[in-house]
Amino acid sequence: MKENGELVHFFRDKNYIMVNNDLGSGSFGKTVVLQDPFIDELFVAKKYEPYYEDDRKAFYDSFLQEIKIMHKLNHQNVVRIYNYYAYEDQYTGYILMEYIIGKSLPDYLETVCILGDYEEIDNLFVQLIDGFQYIESQGIVHRDIREGNIMVDEDGIVKIIDFGLGKTFKPVEISRDSKNEIINRSGLDMLPDEYFEGSYTSKTDMFYLAELFNRLLRQKGLLEHFSYMSILRRMMAANQKDRFPSFVDVQEAINTKDFSTLEISSEDKQIYQKFSNSVYDCLAKFTEESAFNYSTEEFEKRLQNLLKVNCFEDYIQRNNQLIETIVSGPFHYRSSKTVRIKCDIVINFQKWYLPLAPDSKKLVLYNIISKLSSIPVEEHEPELPF
Repeated sequence: MKENGELVHFFRDKNYIMVNNDLGSGSFGKTVVLQDPFIDELFVAKKYEPYYEDDRKAFYDSFLQEIKIMHKLNHQNVVRIYNYYAYEDQYTGYILMEYIIGKSLPDYLETVCILGDYEEIDNLFVQLIDGFQYIESQGIVHRDIREGNIMVDEDGIVKIIDFGLGKTFKPVEISRDSKNEIINRSGLDMLPDEYFEGSYTSKTDMFYLAELFNRLLRQKGLLEHFSYMSILRRMMAANQKDRFPSFVDVQEAINTKDFSTLEISSEDKQIYQKFSNSVYDCLAKFTEESAFNYSTEEFEKRLQNLLKVNCFEDYIQRNNQLIETIVSGPFHYRSSKTVRIKCDIVINFQKWYLPLAPDSKKLVLYNIISKLSSIPVEEHEPELPF
């Protein structure tokens, strides 16, 4: 029996089947698709093996940095890492991560053009802001925001990928951007002031995200269908002092604008806030990456079922049922003994919500989801064999 503090070694092989041996390649190495035959799941394996021999040590260090960063992240808009394999003596490493069935952001926007599904543009933007707000909240900057590093899966969920150039930062830290020379910024409509100063902060991530989204919408003729143009312009101001202080402030600006387009009264806004605050107060933590119900039809159905099982009560009896009208993934919640929610709050919200136009219903639901996205995910220790 091993004593506490002793190393535990595993020598058992773990075999995978090669499905696609050339998903992509570059100066860092290559990416392939593997299948785990036991659980019948596909994974992406990213191999760190630089083309130039002199770069091996530096790129291996980058591999270790990506592992440290990605293991901290647990959010539905950020790609998940499942395992890693390090070969220190050869300065080579592998990261096993979530396989995304979907399209790159430019290709997905092309589909939006073809189908005329213009409402999806705002939805993509809101998800991107939620994802980067979470990344920022974890003290991380991405530093490589470009077309190929934002995917959209087959369910329309945005996935931010490739943290090979990412790094952690302190809240007020301005890091020297030593990676400027290897990050290709050609083809951009404009560059931020800090690019020329050789510095990088979370607000630089904000600039590059806004510049990318604006450029893609312009190229595909979609700018007229986008609701948050004033917010986007502020995000990509050349001087970072003119941008939003943080992604949280971008979220708040989106929420404010959404409500202004609804043209609701102060009484209506109170109905919304009582309901959204009730859900927020009940939800303690997500136990895995946050997952939400984006369907307004499903939301209405769950609301109706909630009221059915509480129709003779003054207070909601099981707060988890209230949360489940919006949240699809696992979570911890505060019981009705701790947080008491009046049934009238849900009834009044439903009466106000149901007559709204379809677009307005989506805005209301997205606002609630945006609020709940700020609730933390429970941190898990790495799984041990015993």
